[in-house]
Amino acid sequence: MAREREDADVLVVGAGAGGLATAAYLAALGRRVVVIDRGSVAGGNTSVFTHEGYEFDIGLHYLGGFRDGRPGIRTLLEPLGIDLRFREQDPGGFDTLLFEDMTFEVPKGLETFRARLKEAFPAESTAIDRYLRRIAAVGEQADLSMPIRGVGGLRDVLAYTWRARNLIPASRVTLRDELDRLGISPRLRLVLSWLNGTYAVAPSRVSLAMHAAVTMFYLRGSWYPEGGASVISKALADVILHNGGEILLDTQVSRILTTGGAVRGVALEPGPGGTEPASRQLRAPMVVSAVDIKRTFLELLDPEVVPVRLRRRVERFSMALPLFVVYAILDRDLRAEGMPNRNWSVIDCDDLDGLYASVENDRLPSQNWTWITSANLKDPTNERLCRPGQTNLQLISLAPASHEFWGVGGGLVRGERYQEHKQQMRDRLVRSAERAIPGFADAIVYEESATPITLERYMRSTGGTSYGIAGTPAQMGLGRPGPRTPIDGLFLAGASTRSSHGVTHAMLGGVEAVSAILGTPTENVLQGGRSTRTTAATPLPRERVVN
Repeated sequence: MAREREDADVLVVGAGAGGLATAAYLAALGRRVVVIDRGSVAGGNTSVFTHEGYEFDIGLHYLGGFRDGRPGIRTLLEPLGIDLRFREQDPGGFDTLLFEDMTFEVPKGLETFRARLKEAFPAESTAIDRYLRRIAAVGEQADLSMPIRGVGGLRDVLAYTWRARNLIPASRVTLRDELDRLGISPRLRLVLSWLNGTYAVAPSRVSLAMHAAVTMFYLRGSWYPEGGASVISKALADVILHNGGEILLDTQVSRILTTGGAVRGVALEPGPGGTEPASRQLRAPMVVSAVDIKRTFLELLDPEVVPVRLRRRVERFSMALPLFVVYAILDRDLRAEGMPNRNWSVIDCDDLDGLYASVENDRLPSQNWTWITSANLKDPTNERLCRPGQTNLQLISLAPASHEFWGVGGGLVRGERYQEHKQQMRDRLVRSAERAIPGFADAIVYEESATPITLERYMRSTGGTSYGIAGTPAQMGLGRPGPRTPIDGLFLAGASTRSSHGVTHAMLGGVEAVSAILGTPTENVLQGGRSTRTTAATPLPRERVVN
């Protein structure tokens, strides 16, 4: 019997950072790849949107570094021949924490950070040393263990266990456990938790390993891509297209097709902006799902294909909290006013766990933590951000995820409560921004807001989260899904996999998916990409993107 014609070697569902990295490496290594995404542009959280001539980043705000002291994302881009420029944020204080009664500037470098902490909290010098000693040990091993995260045989398991000997125990306790053990004061706890918004899990729930890895990632430096977030997704897409792959936009996967428990392709239908009148199918022996993990197993696959234990496990996954964002244009040039290239945290809070508890229970908290970042300060060369003399900013906070809080019904239809809560959260953030930038409200010439419902509608992420499943002790290490699944031919990439969330780590998850598909270590995948270098900084040849 003749074998059924296949449309590709591998189909990749989702054109976010993880999906694009998966497809780019596979294409560079000679595989026929098709990427499918329901959006009108590739990139997911690394894409941008433009309204009234202003360009805004969706999800990339800054990038941390690996152990070599440069942007960690370069390690994954350079093997593909992608050479982008990154602008480093102020190493003297890339994140500035604004309390009512003090300001703390977070600097680049572990030892500089240690000295600044001791200057601000001299009575807690010993606790600071003990805390940083453990954070550094865990964070270093998070980097060292990356190339063999997709463990297979006994030798790999033993190697991973040895190399992650500090990381594994830290994955089983929470950040609050460690702070309690050391007797850290309430204010110092807030300072040490300054990056909580990059994983959106409370100190009482977040794994110490997750917190340590993120802390060391950013203490090695903070960078932003010149040209904005979309240069990364455009460069990856160019590698895919240059090597014969396809990217189907405005196209939605309605089903991952299986026969006899093995993948055989996907069923497609038009996306929100699609024009194709009818559904169709693509055939391939392998599918990589780089979209929301709950939608993958609970919606895209036939129930009988998913093992009962796996289905129950996925159903129990808890998600990181979502974010609320105000996109604003000020009729002021903050760079000309002398503002340094940094981010701000305005902190009206003395109990971070209490703040999270309020949000998790669908209440607007009495306390507040607002993150503020400016694309102009990070990249003054990008003329698409705003007019001369203006500044492009984002105000960000945690937000409730439930449809009940937002007053939305089936199909995410929005009612009066949606607009009421949206206005309330917007006003809270704008008031907070006044502490960092006096006169902020009066200088706004354009603004709009995005809620978790916005993210759920456009990104199809459960609860509107940008971060996938929460980094809790139960959902870290080997408790977090790897690239392989029990379904023959189905692989995973994206924020909820073992590589974790964030642009750099989602891309790493893509490399790990390629490693699993090819049955070769990730080091070999990176070397293979390096041996098939392409020039990926050229403009996207849009005529090769199939809509």
